[in-house]
Amino acid sequence: MADPTQSNADQLAFWNGPGGHTWVARQQHTDISLAPVSQALLALAAPRAGERVLDIGCGCGAITLELARAVGPTGHVAAVDISAPMLAEGKARAEAAGIANVDWMQADAATAALDGFDLLTSSFGVMFFGDPVAAFAHIRRAASPGARMAFVCWRPLTENPWMEVPMRAVAPHVPPRPKANPQAPGMFAFADAQRVSDVLTAAGWAPPRLDKLDLDLDIAAGRGLEEAVVQSTQIGVVNSWLRGQPAEVVTAAVASIREALAAHVDGASVRLPGAMWLVSSAAA
Repeated sequence: MADPTQSNADQLAFWNGPGGHTWVARQQHTDISLAPVSQALLALAAPRAGERVLDIGCGCGAITLELARAVGPTGHVAAVDISAPMLAEGKARAEAAGIANVDWMQADAATAALDGFDLLTSSFGVMFFGDPVAAFAHIRRAASPGARMAFVCWRPLTENPWMEVPMRAVAPHVPPRPKANPQAPGMFAFADAQRVSDVLTAAGWAPPRLDKLDLDLDIAAGRGLEEAVVQSTQIGVVNSWLRGQPAEVVTAAVASIREALAAHVDGASVRLPGAMWLVSSAAA
């Protein structure tokens, strides 16, 4: 089992270093690719005018801004993330849109001083907690009586070809990877429905509802095959695999990714299946 303190330290270093800056640079592309997911999450969360909302792992604020619009000037959103570069981008986007009812907080939602929220949401931000039961128990204490929670997380890698196809293309070019711990903090840490339920109920939430969300994700964001290749190599697991590899290895791996993704070209799009859980619960 990964050490929670070390896991949290690793996440802090990554999201405030090159990882965070890369996500900022790729955010517009990512927002386009994940727009159908964001719409599904917002429909599930159903923010209401005047509510106080906690957006956990808000990143560059794509969901945050929609939540702020929905709750209106009488409502408020606390946007929490550990990444200073991503928070700065979110704040700039809010200012450009004239949205003022958001507090941008650089903090770990697992330990930050939080209180009085009617709705708690997250778009792929809750799978990275070093100790998820403790984190969700802390978040539970920030919830008002009767508060709702809604988040989206990835189902298993084998159900997510948008990520699995590039990974398979790269695998022959890099050293063998150690077998992953399915419960270690990371993209697929909440892939197992029973684990999600166990974590939330142990943390004091009502037994959650998990609904499958299956969508074809355009990893090219309507910008063609080469843009899909760039996205696949700069965001996610493939990027970590290629980091530090010799130039010739990277070149060969990128060529293999291009070949693999070419089979999924649809005009200016590159569409591959994505599989997620939409999770909803309430303060017990």
